[in-house]
Amino acid sequence: MPNSIIEQAQHSVQRIHQLIHSVFSNRQGDGAACLEPLMALLAEDFQMVTTGGALVGREQVQQLFHAGLGKRPGLEIRLSDLHCVWQEGPCAAIRYKEVHRLDSLETARLSLAIIRVRDNSAQWLYLHETTCP
Repeated sequence: MPNSIIEQAQHSVQRIHQLIHSVFSNRQGDGAACLEPLMALLAEDFQMVTTGGALVGREQVQQLFHAGLGKRPGLEIRLSDLHCVWQEGPCAAIRYKEVHRLDSLETARLSLAIIRVRDNSAQWLYLHETTCP
C-alpha cells in the first residue's frame, strides 16, 4: 500500500479507473459489483467538469455509471503522465492523461483530480477533464 499522501492519491487514480473500466466493460461480469466501491471513492459533494464543459455532481456521475453498466464491452483505458501539481495537508491535485479506446475510436483527455487522503483512504473531491487533440 502506498504510504505518502501523493502516492495514495496517485494509486487512487489507478484504482478508480480500474473500477470505471469494470463498470463500462463488464467484461468479467463484475460491473455491478464495482459500482459501490467506485462511488465510495467520490466525496458526497464531489463535482466535476466534463470534457464538454458541463459541471456535474456526484448524483449525475452515479446515474452515468448506472446507465453505462456493460455498454462498452471492448473498452480499453490507459493512464499516463501522472503528476502531482499541488499537495497540502491531506489533499493533493493529480494531473494525468487518460486515453479511451473502443473499437477503432480513440479519445484522449487531460485531467486534474483533487483527492483527499485520510486514514489510508482516498476520496475524490473534484475532477476537471479537458479533451486532448
